[in-house]
Order: sequence, then C-alpha cells, then structure tokens
Amino acid sequence: MNRMDTDSWMHTQPMPMPGSPVVVTEFDAVDYLQKLPAEPQIFLWSDSDRAIPGDWSYLASVRQGVPPEGIMAEFTAWERQYPTAWLAVDLRRGVIPPSTQMPLDDLLSGMKRNVIIIVTDVEEYPQWPRWNLPF
Repeated sequence: MNRMDTDSWMHTQPMPMPGSPVVVTEFDAVDYLQKLPAEPQIFLWSDSDRAIPGDWSYLASVRQGVPPEGIMAEFTAWERQYPTAWLAVDLRRGVIPPSTQMPLDDLLSGMKRNVIIIVTDVEEYPQWPRWNLPF
C-alpha cells in the first residue's frame, strides 16, 4: 500500500470522537475500554448476539426478511434512546456487515457519537484511523 494514498490513515488516533470512527481489534477494544476512567455504555451492532464482548449490549445490524429501511428505523430509535452510548460496529471476518441505506463509511463518519469498528485485522481497513490508546 502506498502510504501517500489519501484514502488511508498514516497515524493512529488516541480516542474515538464523534465524526471520527476508529478501527480496532476486539481484544484491544476491551483492553482500552477497561483503562478509561469510566467505561462507557457500548452496543455491538452485529449480525448476531453470539459473540458480544464483556458487558456490551447488542443492536441487530441485519435481520432475515428485514430490508435496510427496517434496520435503519431500529437504529434511529436506538440513537434516540441511548444518546451517549458508544457504537461498536462488528466488521470481523465472517460477520455480515450492517444493512444500511447509505454507504457505511458515510453513515459512521456522520454520527455524533463515539464509534469503534471492531475488526479481525486493522490492516484490512485503512479508511479509518486505528485506535491506539496512549496509556
């Protein structure tokens, strides 16, 4: 990969911020969150509740027979009900990505909350900065 490519991040980000999602492995996310002064409420937006880390909650990202409009209606209701919760988007290998009406990158970058993208390998997602907690 050409490091001068403007579609990839060269530096890490110390914390997720609204409008700036970060990519991280599940192991590192759990580790970093435990180091924060107050652990935030986190919802894993995933295709199944089979592999939810720690005490995270679950938000369905796909449902059989439910079109993207239905998933996004549930998502919008969740946003209103939990305005300060963090969203962890499950993009690990073998997981079906969220069913959305707009490109996922645009949706996540436009969110006014902290978003972490859980992946198997951070190298596979250069469009987002890696989360690297400095302490």
